[in-house]
Amino acid sequence: MSQPLDRRSVLKLAGGAAAATAGGRLWQPGPAGAATAPLAGAAGALDTVVFGDQSSETAHRLVANASDVLTGGLGQPSRVLKPLETAGFFGGTVTVTMACRPTGPTYVTIKLWGGDAGEEMGRLQLFAEGRQVGHYHLGAVDPLDIAGWEPRTPGRFYFHTLPLPPELTAGKTSLTLEIRSMGRIPVYANTPETYFRGLTRPSRGIYRLYTHQQPYFDLTSGDLTGSIADAPVRTTPGREVLDTIDARVAARVRTELNRTSVQGNMDYLDVLARAYDLPYTEAHRNPAVAAQIVQSVDDYYRRYLADPAVVEGNWMGAGIVAQFLLQLGKTLTARLDAPLTGEPAVINNPGFDDGHGYPTGWRGSTWTGSGTATRDATVTRSGAASAKITVPSAGVVGLVPHSRIPIGPGTHAYSAWIRTENVSADGAYLDVLFFDAAGKVVGAEKKVFAAAGTHDWEQVSTALDTPAGAVAVELQVRLKGPGTAWFDDLALTPPAGSPYRPVVRRDAWRELLLGSREYWRRNRRSYTNQAMIVDLGIYLADRGLELLSAPEAWGEKRARRYLYEAVGLTPWLGAEDEQGTPSRPLGGSYYQVTKKGLSKELGYVGSYGELQGWLRLVYEVVTVFGGVRDDRLRDHLIKIAKTRGYFHHPALDADGYRTMRLEALTGWRDPLYPGKRVYDQGQSWEGQPMQLAALLKDPDLIAYTRQAIADNQLFSILLDAHNAANSAVVDRNLLSVRRDYEVITTASAGKRPLPMTPGQPGLVFADEENGVVAVKHGDEILYVSLYWRARWGVNRLARIHHITPDGVERSGTVWQEVEVIGDGRVHTEPDWVNWEFSVGADAPIPPGGFPPPGEPVHQAFAGQKLPLAAAPPDVPASPLGQETPFVGRAAFYRCRYGPYLIAMNTTGNRRYTFTTKGFGPSVNLVTGAGVRDDATLTVPPGTTVVLRRR
Repeated sequence: MSQPLDRRSVLKLAGGAAAATAGGRLWQPGPAGAATAPLAGAAGALDTVVFGDQSSETAHRLVANASDVLTGGLGQPSRVLKPLETAGFFGGTVTVTMACRPTGPTYVTIKLWGGDAGEEMGRLQLFAEGRQVGHYHLGAVDPLDIAGWEPRTPGRFYFHTLPLPPELTAGKTSLTLEIRSMGRIPVYANTPETYFRGLTRPSRGIYRLYTHQQPYFDLTSGDLTGSIADAPVRTTPGREVLDTIDARVAARVRTELNRTSVQGNMDYLDVLARAYDLPYTEAHRNPAVAAQIVQSVDDYYRRYLADPAVVEGNWMGAGIVAQFLLQLGKTLTARLDAPLTGEPAVINNPGFDDGHGYPTGWRGSTWTGSGTATRDATVTRSGAASAKITVPSAGVVGLVPHSRIPIGPGTHAYSAWIRTENVSADGAYLDVLFFDAAGKVVGAEKKVFAAAGTHDWEQVSTALDTPAGAVAVELQVRLKGPGTAWFDDLALTPPAGSPYRPVVRRDAWRELLLGSREYWRRNRRSYTNQAMIVDLGIYLADRGLELLSAPEAWGEKRARRYLYEAVGLTPWLGAEDEQGTPSRPLGGSYYQVTKKGLSKELGYVGSYGELQGWLRLVYEVVTVFGGVRDDRLRDHLIKIAKTRGYFHHPALDADGYRTMRLEALTGWRDPLYPGKRVYDQGQSWEGQPMQLAALLKDPDLIAYTRQAIADNQLFSILLDAHNAANSAVVDRNLLSVRRDYEVITTASAGKRPLPMTPGQPGLVFADEENGVVAVKHGDEILYVSLYWRARWGVNRLARIHHITPDGVERSGTVWQEVEVIGDGRVHTEPDWVNWEFSVGADAPIPPGGFPPPGEPVHQAFAGQKLPLAAAPPDVPASPLGQETPFVGRAAFYRCRYGPYLIAMNTTGNRRYTFTTKGFGPSVNLVTGAGVRDDATLTVPPGTTVVLRRR
């Protein structure tokens, strides 16, 4: 193994000589002194400020602005930072002078009360010597605190650690630290005004600030932390949540069935399509479902013709249309050879056969008096139904089409069949109205009356010349005065020799699906969740083309290749040209999912790695809707879902009850903590907690979901989903709750709960492709992301989340030692304090993000030299400062945190060794073997060693 180098030598090599080293290898230690120091046990703090304690604050020359001293958690004093008199993004500040280490690393740790919650408390940002330490959003070094809506550690304090740049403390024994309060930052805001939200209430209380030289330091006996007793099980809510959800689902399905206008939101159509197969909904096998979908997809096609962004702006494109074809089968395909809704001289639903309450495409209207207008399936002249209008005593009531019919010049014939009961003279009639391009009536309306009294079906008709300036016609059916009238089989006949050639639905939908497939195969996305969405759309679009008998269809087997790439069964090859040649932007052997089963964007993905909802949809469209059995795919999806279980850890919910939460603190794209409550699957935009387990019926996944029931968290999570929003995606997710619950509670289940559940056996899960480790030692849990947000070069930083059985929880970013197989280049950290990754010609955010309001702020880590790791030889060269999965990935990591020493070899063909000198006797948690102090251990390719000091 290469010998550790001091920092000066490293930077000298990085400045130009790195490429000359053997194989481009470069050993990059932590800050000077860290690499050669003995691996001693945790030490105490170098310095501690107790906020609210006058003597401590005076000793550290505290200066506070817009700050109050309050008594907080466990009766301890704290300081809160308040909004300024003129409210803005920045609020109060507190500045102290603290001891630091003149050589080697210095860390800063903050102590905060874990029972506080509310994003409106904003953020706490660290400044050192007047410079901002780290970045606002998703930087390797994050703020001291980001307040979330849920409490992070109810009833206990927690500790968060940040590293200081060694250049900042070099030769010093003390330095000035400032904590600045700030408002919240919405993740996807794209203007400065929406990005920098004002601070509206006091910050979270700040209890202590520590400086220390080891990543992990021992607390003194008087430093209260709180404790966690056996957490109780939730008592409410219970099964009544299922009834609440049933009522919501029923109301939404009824609304969509009775819709009188087109539905522009495809997710609401998805609700209908899914409800078509659910016996407990009104939509079950209801022909109105197909009618609603047809008229809305026809409208979708026309919107696409007007603006392709309708499809190009949606990552799944028009794939949902093909999903409807798969879901409804012959019920929908039987309508494919009819004219498109809204074609010239074509009446939508002329026989009122389609509908549920109202006929599809029509709406009731009352001009005077009162009455009812409905669809009647008991009285018909032909087909399945007619329109029924009843006026009790007086009034004019009728049905009006949702859209007008384009019409050309010439004489057109208009007719309807009418049946009456006790109708007065000139009571039941067909009303024909013409409109110009501005929507104004042209000429006089033409009423064609049925005979008075009571009689069976009678056809009424008229021939009308289209008035000058008219471009559309509207046929209304009305009843004036008392009685009941039925209407059926409306007709519009163009003049002989008319040039009308209505577009057939099959041709229109083919154009829509082909345009979607071709656009998105040329614009595939590389992040795993995005790749799944896009490639689902590509797969579905081709399945739709196949169902439409389109000659351009590839066939299911070829289309499934895109799904295989997206879920990591075969290498992801990127966007294609028109001939289908892939671009291979990440080479020919990059997989979207690691061999261990984690999604692979860059490193460990927290919330965005919870892909169960998309895995569910992959299985649905291939097997459930598409009828294709693929055991290889199913087994792979189960593997991914089970691997996520290592990153669901025990915690307390906001009310102090036991739960499992997603590990978010080590997630690359997680800006808020704690992670959401999750067992097998969490409530999210793309799913609800039972869907995947109920669909795949894997015993272990069933057991994980039953654990949520045993903790009585399932109903609470479902209720949160119900209360979250009145939206199509929530309705769609809740639609299957009743069915899924029956499956979960009756299917065969495994015997073990989630791996990290208290009382379960110890384990080490290491994923060398993602650089992440999950350890359970007794009931102590450690998560470490060794490859931590190193987007532009190897940054030597690891992310830690440590949970002890007594309730002490620590997190932070720490230095580590790495060995790099470099490509000879070095990235210099820019003087940015904001979104360091939002760079690109198409990004609405300027390089470095929006500058914060007020005086210019400078980055403490600016100028840091990050060597670039070599990419595989078939990967196209990338410019400096461009995010790739390769440039920041070290070949070998060695990280020590408290009683743990972790060594990971990420290569596939090299062996590395490391020494435990100074660490003390330990146990290899992977093998169970004892390890003496001063041992030299070998780490084979693609393996990890985790030692815990005895």
